[in-house]
Amino acid sequence: MKKNPFGLIATLLLLAILITGACGDRKDTQGQTRIVALSPEVAEIIASLGGTSLLVGVTQECKYPPELAGIKKVGNFGAVSREAVLALKPDLVFTSALEQDALTTDLAKMGLTVKQIYPKKLDDLPLVVLQIGELIGKTEEAKILADSLSSGIAAMRDQTAGKTRPKVYLEIYRDPLMSVSDDSFVGEIIEAAGGDNIFSTLERDYARVSPEAVVKAQPDIIICYSRDSLESILARKGWQDIPAVRSRRVYFETDIDPDLIQQATPRTLEGMRRLYKLFFPSEE
Repeated sequence: MKKNPFGLIATLLLLAILITGACGDRKDTQGQTRIVALSPEVAEIIASLGGTSLLVGVTQECKYPPELAGIKKVGNFGAVSREAVLALKPDLVFTSALEQDALTTDLAKMGLTVKQIYPKKLDDLPLVVLQIGELIGKTEEAKILADSLSSGIAAMRDQTAGKTRPKVYLEIYRDPLMSVSDDSFVGEIIEAAGGDNIFSTLERDYARVSPEAVVKAQPDIIICYSRDSLESILARKGWQDIPAVRSRRVYFETDIDPDLIQQATPRTLEGMRRLYKLFFPSEE
């Protein structure tokens, strides 16, 4: 009996398709895009757009919303395991800038599709939401959220227009002492919420400052995210005469969550509202 060569060819083609599907298709069994988000900001935005089910990997810092807790961790923001990311076979990897510049390059060289997201300006936030929404197939949800963010930012700026602004010093590190410039994302949030950031220009957006410069600026409000205490600040040389210290208008992580103003997420609006209440307590 002669063998059917066409049947054999069809069988081999079917096997090739099955093998390719098993080895090369990086979508899950439901056909969803597999995403690894290595930035807590991006992970939160994806969740806000209803895309949590698309996430297969995040970093340890991705803690909000709480539903991210059950997603596989691939390391810390500054120490991501390349092997762990690759093992998840993602269709798309989101990274941030600065500390993750080298990581972005490495992952791209490994053949992964990588998108670097880093909003430097407050007005970039709605645009980033739209960009992420387009990439993950959530364009309608992204448009609604982006419009809400744009409206909220504009409303806050209108609310603070013409007000007498308190001078604000935000401390992000203690040793060495570091603060933010007006050009930074955090600096823009302070200004939008009605404050006057004491460091209009610095060497970089987030840079070292001298204790003497802080004393000279005489801030009315201090926001301390350097894990220091009021007692320690009172003991700093010359700081006892700073208006914020004299009036005890010194605020810490327990007063306003750093994530609300240091991360570019939908909660940025909440951060600005809370800053406004600190800046203008008499309106309460």
